[in-house]
Amino acid sequence: MRTVARPSRAFLPLLALALASCSSSETVDQQSKLAASTAQAAVLGSDAWLSGAAPSHYASSALQSFAETLADAGRQVESASPSDRGKRDALAAAVSRLSNAARRAKDAVEAGQDAQLGQAQQELRAAQGDLATAYRNYFSPKR
Repeated sequence: MRTVARPSRAFLPLLALALASCSSSETVDQQSKLAASTAQAAVLGSDAWLSGAAPSHYASSALQSFAETLADAGRQVESASPSDRGKRDALAAAVSRLSNAARRAKDAVEAGQDAQLGQAQQELRAAQGDLATAYRNYFSPKR
């Protein structure tokens, strides 16, 4: 019979801290990538509606789903333990902007407003750039 050594109690807080910092960074990375791909899907879905390739009910439903996915990703980023609170908050703000823009796109589709949808797409694209910048800043080596 093998005996399993138990870690000392002093070691457990260090282990918990190490695991939390790894999972936090991984969560931010995963959620940021999810947000980037979801935002691109929102742009493509709204383009499909504008071109007449997607019916309103489909585009609206898809955009609602994208907005909810983005809002959830934003909450996940916000709840991650920050190694740098300012950098984490910049990422969360960019994801929040994406979610809001996707909701505005959904509302524009439901109202049949091409111009409003164009504005929402511009907001999506600007927020995508903000997300890319915040992501680079978050994961860049500290100087």
